[in-house]
Amino acid sequence: MSQFFSLSRFGRLFNKHTTEHAGAYAMATGVVLGGLGLVLGFLAYMSSSTIPPDVQSVVFVIGMLGAGAFFTSTVLAFFGDKKQATAALMLPASHAEKFAVAWLYSLPLFLAVYVGCFFLVDSLVLQLSSHGKPAEMVRLFGGERGLHTSLAAYAAVNAVFLWGSIFFVKQQFVRTAFGVLLAGALLVFLNFQALQALLGHELGTAVPFSAMTLHEGKENYVVSLPEGLGDWFGLVPLGLMLLAWAAAYQRLTEKQI
Repeated sequence: MSQFFSLSRFGRLFNKHTTEHAGAYAMATGVVLGGLGLVLGFLAYMSSSTIPPDVQSVVFVIGMLGAGAFFTSTVLAFFGDKKQATAALMLPASHAEKFAVAWLYSLPLFLAVYVGCFFLVDSLVLQLSSHGKPAEMVRLFGGERGLHTSLAAYAAVNAVFLWGSIFFVKQQFVRTAFGVLLAGALLVFLNFQALQALLGHELGTAVPFSAMTLHEGKENYVVSLPEGLGDWFGLVPLGLMLLAWAAAYQRLTEKQI
């Protein structure tokens, strides 16, 4: 039997985790359903017609990123408590198996539950508020308003907050969120200053990995990479996401009794 990863050991660990946390996860699912119901219901009440698909999309994305980040920051947080960490480390399972359970619950399983909750509540609210009129529901895949791209954004958020849940000893969600905001602001500031010093022109906007605008007299110019070359920048968040997952796993392997 492999010491790194065994399906039988992983299955037993997954079942144990599910049994121990089923009640808490069911309660959390109820909170998500209630929260979505309150927000969508309030928007339907305040709207003169049904909720527009664009507004539905905003609620979907904000709810997914917020709830997902908070949940992900808890899945490995018990390693910050000595008693809970000792009990977890003594389980007959490898670090890879423990990490896989946390990853499965915080990414694919969370997405499955959240997407199901959202579309269940959204369909009910639209039916109750449409008064027999046709109502357009936002679609997860396809169309101009498809939400599938937001799932990739959540994967990146998951990677960062999964790392934060094991890196920080306490207040994982708050500290990770603060670190992300601080790092993002610092990156934008340094990128702007570096480009302005390099080009010697007054810049309008210069967001990392995107087009920038510069001022030349009374004229404004937009500088961007060719479309084909710009698409390669999509690999940057993918690489950072994989790096964050790897860092979270490496941090987990450092935990010893």
